[in-house]
Amino acid sequence: MNTLIALITLLLGLSISRYLWAIALKANGWNQVVKKDYTYQPMVSVLMPCFNEGKTVYETVESISNSAYPRELFEVIAVDDCSADNSYEWLLKAQADFPHVTVLRNEHNSGKAETVLNALHHSSSEIIISIDSDCTFAANTISELVACLADPTVGAVGGCVGVKNVNTNILTQAQTLTYYSTFHIMKAIESWTKTVICISGCLFAIRREVYLKAEPQIRDRNWFGIAINEGEDRFLTHQVLLQGYGTYLNTDAQCWTTVPDSFSQLFKQQLRWRRGALRDFFTTVRSLPLQFSTIHINGVLAMTLPIITLLLSVALLCMMPALSPLFWLVPTSMFLQGAAECVLSYFISKYNPEQKVAMSGSLILASGWMYINVILTLLALCTLHSGAWGTRDIIKEKNNA
Repeated sequence: MNTLIALITLLLGLSISRYLWAIALKANGWNQVVKKDYTYQPMVSVLMPCFNEGKTVYETVESISNSAYPRELFEVIAVDDCSADNSYEWLLKAQADFPHVTVLRNEHNSGKAETVLNALHHSSSEIIISIDSDCTFAANTISELVACLADPTVGAVGGCVGVKNVNTNILTQAQTLTYYSTFHIMKAIESWTKTVICISGCLFAIRREVYLKAEPQIRDRNWFGIAINEGEDRFLTHQVLLQGYGTYLNTDAQCWTTVPDSFSQLFKQQLRWRRGALRDFFTTVRSLPLQFSTIHINGVLAMTLPIITLLLSVALLCMMPALSPLFWLVPTSMFLQGAAECVLSYFISKYNPEQKVAMSGSLILASGWMYINVILTLLALCTLHSGAWGTRDIIKEKNNA
C-alpha cells in the first residue's frame, strides 16, 4: 500500500512538473516552434462527416464557407451517415446556398472513421481538413492550419477547440475549463517537440499522402479481432507520428463546439474518450521499441505517463474506502484544483475572454468526479471492443427544429 502511494506521488509530481513547464512554454511562446508561411496556399478539401446533428450542420458549412481562405482554393465535402433526423435535408440546403459544397450519403451507417474516408476519396486536394459537423469556425482557421503545413516536417496540425455553451450549467463550466487547460496549456508541451498525441477530430488538418498511407491501418482497426470506430482522431495522430512526421497544435486556429449539458451525455462522451486513450496506451506499451525509435521521448511520455498515473490512482481509490472510510475529506485534490483554476482564469481573461465562466462549479464537480473516474476507467477497460458515434447516437429530437 505504501509503495503504491509512493509511486502515485512520484507520478503525480512528474505530471505537475509537466503542467508547470507547459505554463512556462505557453507564457513565453516557446511552444510556437513551427514557422508559419501564409503564402503557402494549396487546394484544401474540408471533410465533414455527419450523424444526427440537425440544423447545426448548416451553420457549420456556413462558417466554413465564410472562411478568409481564397474561395477558389477550398471545397467542403459533407457525408451523412444515414442520420435518423433531418440532418441530410439541412446539408442539401447548405449545398444549394453555398458554392463548392458537395453532399453525399452513405448507403448504410458506417461510423465516423469510415465516413471520413468515404469523403476523402471524393476529394483530390493536397491538404485535407477533417471537421466535426457541430462546430463553428473562425474566418482565419483554414489559413492558420495550412500555414503550418508549409513546414515539410509537419504531417498534421490541429487547432484549439472552445466551448459555445460556456455558462449553461455547472457541467459546461467545468468542461470549458478542461478544454482550455487541454488545448491552450497542456498541449503546449507536446507542440514544443511537435509530438501532439491527439489532434482533435473537431479540427484536423493533414497531408493527403500521409492520410492515404494510414488508410489501411484505419480500416483494419480492431480490438482482438473486433472492429472499432471510435477514437479515430487519436489513432490517426499516432499513425502520423509513426510515419516520422511531426504533429502540431496552432492556437491561432480556433473552432467552437457545443459540449454535453447533461450528466448522462457527458458520461457517455468521457467513456468513449477513455476507451480511445486506453487502447492507444496498450498499443504503445506493446510496441515500445518502435515508439522510442520513431517518436520523440516527450511524445511517448505523453502517451503513457498520464494513463499509468490514472490506472494506479484508480487502484488506490478502489482500496482506500476499506482502509480509511473518510479519505475523501482530504482537501489535497480540491486545493490543486483551485490552484489550477486560478491559473486558467488568468490565461482565459488574457487570451480568450469569451471562454470565461460566470461561476466555476468545477471545484464541486471535482470532489465527486474522482469517484466517477473510477467507474469510467473500469467500464472502459471492460468495453474496449465497443465503439459508436457516442453522444450523437440519441440526440435527435433537440436538433430537428
